[in-house]
This record gives sequence, C-alpha cells and structure tokens, in this order.
Amino acid sequence: MPSTNTILISIISIVLLTLGLGYWFISDMNTSLLEEKDVNEAAGEGSAEAAEGIDQERYIDEGSNSTANEDIPSEQHFMNTLHGMTHQKVYAEEKWTLVEMTDARIADMLAILDQVEGTGEYEHYDLYEQALMKWKNGNFENAVYVHNELWSLKNGSIGKASRLLSADEEQAFVQEHY
Repeated sequence: MPSTNTILISIISIVLLTLGLGYWFISDMNTSLLEEKDVNEAAGEGSAEAAEGIDQERYIDEGSNSTANEDIPSEQHFMNTLHGMTHQKVYAEEKWTLVEMTDARIADMLAILDQVEGTGEYEHYDLYEQALMKWKNGNFENAVYVHNELWSLKNGSIGKASRLLSADEEQAFVQEHY
C-alpha cells in the first residue's frame, strides 16, 4: 500500500497539472479572442458598431443628400431615408440603415413632400409630414414611434426601437458614424 506521502504528492501533482492545463487553455482562448478583435478593428468594425449591428454597407447615401435632386424618389427610398434618420435618435439592437439627420435633409424631405402633396404618390404621406414637421421644429419625441411605424411597414423582425437615445448617446453615435 502506498504511503501517505506518495498519495499526498500524487494528489498535489494532479491538482497542479489540472490548474496548469486550465490556465493554458484560458490563456490560449483569451489570445484568440484578442486576435479576433484586432482583425475586426482593422477591418473597420469597431466594437460599438458590432454591438449595434451596423454594417457599413447599410448607409443609404454615405453623407451625401440623396433626396436633394430634381427627381422625386420612390416612396420606398423616401421611407428608407426617413427610417435611417431615426437611427440617430433611437436605441435599437440593430440598425440597418444610416442617414445623418440634418436640418438641410429635413428641409429637403419636406420639399419633396410639398411636390407630392395631394397626388397620392406616397401612401404614408401623413406619417412622413407629421414626423418631419416636428423634427423641423426641434421636437424628436416621436422618433421611437416613427422608427417603429416605418420598421413595421417594412415588415421588420429585428431592430425595433425601445427608447430615445440620451443626448450623450446620440452625440457618441454621430461622432462614430458621421
């Protein structure tokens, strides 16, 4: 029968081996995660974007004002632009379009609505006009409602807005994306 010292040394050896292997495994896993993070950041996928689910290819017009031209955009394009603008003001798990909300863009979109007023060209004209008129006056309290209405009209299944962004959150979003 083995002595008490032999059993004690065996148990201590097994514990140390187990701890060593556990440390190596965790260390290796951490290194892999750090390398993956570095690759993602190098590819332009910052951690805030990954968390919000924003894909750079989802910008409608990459900062240019695609609604400011002589042609009247389709209602789908108009709706997508308006929806993208709401993302600057609302919190949603995923944001599929990004369009900077500026006074000039709001004015341009209202000008488009003036052109189509009474023609029946935009089925959801009233929703667009009410949203944009409030935004023109600096009132963005309806942004969650507008986002979710447009999201619903587009048969959205992920990315429903749950609240307005705080002023600090919005500022960080604008700095990150525009």
